[in-house]
Amino acid sequence: MRLISLLVVHKYPSIETNYALQVSAALATGLGPAIGALVAILIFKRKTEYTLLGKSAWKSIATIVIPSIVFGIIGGWDLGVTCLLAFAYGLLEEFGWRGFLQYELRKLPVWQYVLIITVMWFLWHLDLTQRSVLPFFLLLLFASWGIGKVVSETHSLLLCAAFHGIVNFFKRGMSSDTTFTVAFICIIVFWIVMWYFVGISPKLRGGEE
Repeated sequence: MRLISLLVVHKYPSIETNYALQVSAALATGLGPAIGALVAILIFKRKTEYTLLGKSAWKSIATIVIPSIVFGIIGGWDLGVTCLLAFAYGLLEEFGWRGFLQYELRKLPVWQYVLIITVMWFLWHLDLTQRSVLPFFLLLLFASWGIGKVVSETHSLLLCAAFHGIVNFFKRGMSSDTTFTVAFICIIVFWIVMWYFVGISPKLRGGEE
């Protein structure tokens, strides 16, 4: 799947200037971790507590719907759909990396499973033509820890997909737009407040379960 995506971009370089087309082509890449995880779950009869909606169905749905509406208002229908595509791509990858792999490794110390996932994630995305290999590895290391913490606390793969997708969405040349940048920051804050402060008992906020 990763090879197909690279070949498509190579054959049609204009895709690199159109983020919606680029995300659509990249969905082939995201299918790899998702299919691998699904096959392993079916063959080895594995189970996972990390699900699409996690511990809150309405929060998971709002996590995806609200940003898509916001970006649709800011940039029109195309940008709203592109946001959804970015989340879809994120979900395909996160089903594999967090939904399956992290859950399987959850009994290991955090630093161990974060490092294992980071190395595999890095090799999956590795493009030998890119020059910023070390910064990219460090970015994935931070993301493995951050998104891993999110899924362990919320069990929501949609929230993981949202964090994964919106970062990809933001870094595709849109960071130069002030309105988009403000919306990006507000959405991140909205997610944190909604998941960690709305409908949570004082005991849970204090770290007790």
